[in-house]
Amino acid sequence: MAFVIANIELFAAFGVVASLLWLTFYADRFFGYSTTLPGDAVRLMNDGASVIDLRPANEFAAGHIAKAVNVVPEALPGWAGKQRKGKIGTVLLITGPRQSVIGPARLLRGLGFEPVHHLKGGMPGWVDAQLPQVK
Repeated sequence: MAFVIANIELFAAFGVVASLLWLTFYADRFFGYSTTLPGDAVRLMNDGASVIDLRPANEFAAGHIAKAVNVVPEALPGWAGKQRKGKIGTVLLITGPRQSVIGPARLLRGLGFEPVHHLKGGMPGWVDAQLPQVK
């Protein structure tokens, strides 16, 4: 016990690092979405998932995934309301660098869309995987 007390800063740092590591692997499930690799995203799209690109319109126009719909996060409730008249199903969210997916994922889950997926790495991850995009 004396060793722990003498090195309390190290044990506290270990606790913080362990918590952050846990958050890295399980935060997506906690926040209501699954992180999906680009190859798996293609399978989801082939199975009929709705692809929602949350990036600003100018970034979307510069290049996007085929059949993706550009919906800025603020307009997502309106889009979801229109979709509710049809089939509610799988949604794949595409983001840009440093763009949060937590709010949109929670909103869609709350409206009955399930499952909600997020493309790992967002659009840059898609481009890095050398998958096609349209302009």
